[in-house]
Amino acid sequence: MSDPIGLDEFPTFVREAFGYLPFPWQEAYLRAVAAGADWPDLDVPTALGKTSLIDIWVFLLAWQAAQGSDRTMPLRLFFAVDRRLVVDQAHEHAERLADVLRQAEPGTVCGRVADALSQLGGGDEPLSVVRMRGGMDWASRWLRSPAQPAVVVSTVDQYGSRLLFRGYHTTPRMRPIDASLTGFDALLALDEAHLSQALLTTARDCAAYQATAADPYFAARALKVVSLSATADDSGRPRLGVGPEDRAHPVAGKRLHANRRVTLLDVSTWAKSPTDAFAHGATTAVNALLPHIERPVVAVVANTIASARAAFQPLSARDDLDVLLLTGRCRDGERTNLVEGPLSELLNGVDPHRSRPLIVVATQTIEVGLDVSVAGMCIEAAAWDAVLQRLGRLDRTGDLALAPAVLVRSHAPDDDRTIPVYGEAAAHTWHWLASHTLVLDQSGATEELEQALTSGLLLNPSTLPALRADVDISALTAPSPRIPVVHRTVLDSWARTDPAPVPDQVPAPFLHGMDASPADVQVLWRADLPWEVGTAPLWEVWAARLAQTPPHPGETVAVPVHRLRRFLVRQADADACGDLEGAPDPEQAPSKRGMARSQVLPALRWEGPGDWAPALTPGEVRPGCTVVLPSAVGGHDAFGWTGVAGTAVVPDLGDFSLGDALAATRLDADVITSLTGRADQAAKFRGLLGDAIGRLQSGDDQEPTTEVVRDLLTAVIDLLPTELPEPTGTNRFTQRLLGRLVLLRGSVAQWEQSASARPGVGHVVISTASDDLHLMLIPPRVPNGLLESVPGVGDEEADSSSLTRLVGLAQHGKAVGARAAGFAQRVGLPQPAIAATEIAGQAHDCGKQHPRFQTMLCGGDDLLAESLPEPLAKSGMDPADLVGRRTAARLAGWNPGLRHEALSAAAVQRWLNYDPPMAIGLDTNLIIHLVAAHHGRGRPLLPPVPDPDPVEVECTMPDGQQVTVSSSVMGVDWDGPDRFAALMDRYGPWGTAMLETIVRLADMSVSEEGS
Repeated sequence: MSDPIGLDEFPTFVREAFGYLPFPWQEAYLRAVAAGADWPDLDVPTALGKTSLIDIWVFLLAWQAAQGSDRTMPLRLFFAVDRRLVVDQAHEHAERLADVLRQAEPGTVCGRVADALSQLGGGDEPLSVVRMRGGMDWASRWLRSPAQPAVVVSTVDQYGSRLLFRGYHTTPRMRPIDASLTGFDALLALDEAHLSQALLTTARDCAAYQATAADPYFAARALKVVSLSATADDSGRPRLGVGPEDRAHPVAGKRLHANRRVTLLDVSTWAKSPTDAFAHGATTAVNALLPHIERPVVAVVANTIASARAAFQPLSARDDLDVLLLTGRCRDGERTNLVEGPLSELLNGVDPHRSRPLIVVATQTIEVGLDVSVAGMCIEAAAWDAVLQRLGRLDRTGDLALAPAVLVRSHAPDDDRTIPVYGEAAAHTWHWLASHTLVLDQSGATEELEQALTSGLLLNPSTLPALRADVDISALTAPSPRIPVVHRTVLDSWARTDPAPVPDQVPAPFLHGMDASPADVQVLWRADLPWEVGTAPLWEVWAARLAQTPPHPGETVAVPVHRLRRFLVRQADADACGDLEGAPDPEQAPSKRGMARSQVLPALRWEGPGDWAPALTPGEVRPGCTVVLPSAVGGHDAFGWTGVAGTAVVPDLGDFSLGDALAATRLDADVITSLTGRADQAAKFRGLLGDAIGRLQSGDDQEPTTEVVRDLLTAVIDLLPTELPEPTGTNRFTQRLLGRLVLLRGSVAQWEQSASARPGVGHVVISTASDDLHLMLIPPRVPNGLLESVPGVGDEEADSSSLTRLVGLAQHGKAVGARAAGFAQRVGLPQPAIAATEIAGQAHDCGKQHPRFQTMLCGGDDLLAESLPEPLAKSGMDPADLVGRRTAARLAGWNPGLRHEALSAAAVQRWLNYDPPMAIGLDTNLIIHLVAAHHGRGRPLLPPVPDPDPVEVECTMPDGQQVTVSSSVMGVDWDGPDRFAALMDRYGPWGTAMLETIVRLADMSVSEEGS
């Protein structure tokens, strides 16, 4: 047990970690939860540190762990928000805390907290931090241990879909693991929960169902849900907010009393379209604000990407301003360019003496996740809660004598219902504010507006209670969505992940409400996909290229499905989307014009591993899928999604995925020029590649591959500019590419040619799928993340049978059983459940003793299989050698559809019928199910594939007993559904999934270690 930690040490913990002391409300909240309060909802204004809930949870978890008593604090904290974020400072806050704990000195409060968390998780990592974002897949396994304390920062869709066993971009057999980690022994903190009522309601419903589990332990570990919102709800749950001590606090008090003055400007008649009117109004507002602001930074906040871009255009054309555009619908590459470039000044504090004012034009992405403070603000009229969120970025510290804001109305009164994103709530908010202050509406009224700024309506947390007294603000906020009820039948169907019911219930309405737009699609661009306008794409080449360099989350952007459909037929939207997840977004179906296949832009659709298919019509693009486009079609720029076809080539970010400078790198003229923006150099790059490929394919043994590759790298590097102007946009991509190539040239001692992308030594892979010139360099040091993208390693398809060395079955079973028991004990499961997971771990692979399976593990050599001193669990075959593995299965006569876990489960069931002493008093249904489901299948049925040539198989059980079972049982297990239903009743949907997760993660981790 670690050294004790006292609750009164929380202020010291925060000061050691961040250099400041907590606010009074934070200490009050900590003590309330420690005293047994069930995580009250938070009613705290912006700028008063709601993110500190992370610190409170970390400290309480360590405090309780250090006591050595039964743990009641959740092991994982999920911090969810419904915005598309450019910067996620909750994630950065958690990362900073994790780094502090990792490096904390022994004996300090942080050191004792780190020690308690490390002992709890059973590893060297006190706290893991994960970012969930849309994309192909954020990680095949985002936590290595179910006992690991972790902070996970997520979007509503990514968290909610996983909670409901239907994780977006997650394969069916990984869904139970994701569901268990998100819905069991976890705390969900939903930021600005009044904007995410559907997920808030759904999550609480799910928690209530888990709390009905017959086993008291599993009922008590149901999900905890905290609403972080300054807008009270009618749930009747206890809430905690700021008190008198906060108002008197020297720091918090200033923030609560900031002099934010709001003036109204009606520009609805200034232009034909609302977006153009807002652009005019934004320019007028900025001109009026500049003489009054005390620091040279102003924010212009729009409701949609179209309005933001419209305002950005005239402002960025001026030479007296520095203008920055922020939208949430951008890729990690653009985010990195912004954060490391122009946005860094805003994040670190704008220089008060900078020569030109900084104007930040943004969408809702600025409302949360971005801890910045501006001196003046122009706001497009929105719903009341959105206005408050935006004002929270105005003088966050309360240090300015005056912090003026201009609220701009750009829609005519007869267009109230058509106001994008917010509808009539924006109009009602405008009229209510207009009843409290002056409204200006004269075109070009810069002088009048400038004079009115100092006398605008005072809006801050201290004045709000009086303003809202006796006012029904329901009309000022977006109406609550129609939220479907999570019935037991729906929940039971979701829990059936393999095979899933047909038809299946999609999760989107339960995450955003019945009135929300369909789920987004993830879009990415690749430059090495051969295609010319007017010709049919080489789909097989596309699929081969994407299999060679699998897509990754960092190169994707989320786009509403119907907007992408319109883009594919080159039809522009009347208005662009906002940056709220799942906000109502009226669908504009593509018109019949342009619907001919020859006019549809080429797109490849992905819906699962290896599941690539051309999207020949817009309707074939379905919500939730991933779509790959050629870089040449456009639709995206340095600031994010534009939705306009035929614009500049989109940079291909496919090689910048793993956070490792020595990752696989494609040398392709189109890829390189997409990153540099120098299409005029494409012919030179093609010439260099052609010469190198010719030398590599010449068969000249006197010219080593290493020499050819180094010559090529040097020639490409010499063509890239080494001195660049201010590094923004493609300049930053050029810098990254240049750094990668220089490192490859200097770090790899030897290169060899290879026919497959097998990591382990320096390889050069030459594309032979088409006539284009394409090389791929795979350096010796390949990050683990790349292995996870290779079928056979680190994913549910691995079958845990292929590793780089032979492993005996008995050794593997004992190791997995011990690891599972260790996980279960650290999680805090009751002793019977710990014993059940250990037995299941020991016996999970006993079905591999099938003679033909052993022959397959021996590469199809039946004589070698018969001569083995003991059965194998691992073949030692190259996991990436799919051809070799399939050949071994064919030679062994092993039908690929057969599941060894079906034979294992049947053997275990027969063994348990003999009442072995080690299993007396345990849940036999649980043991059988954990064996049957250890690859994510069997929920509730294993694949109904019978053995075409049944044999008697002798299986060794955990107690050494031999059980003989016929492989004819490898058909349908009709007891599976009843067994699964009984476990759901006893342990709950998420508790059952957690028991599976313990065994499966144990199997995966032991397999990775070669045991």
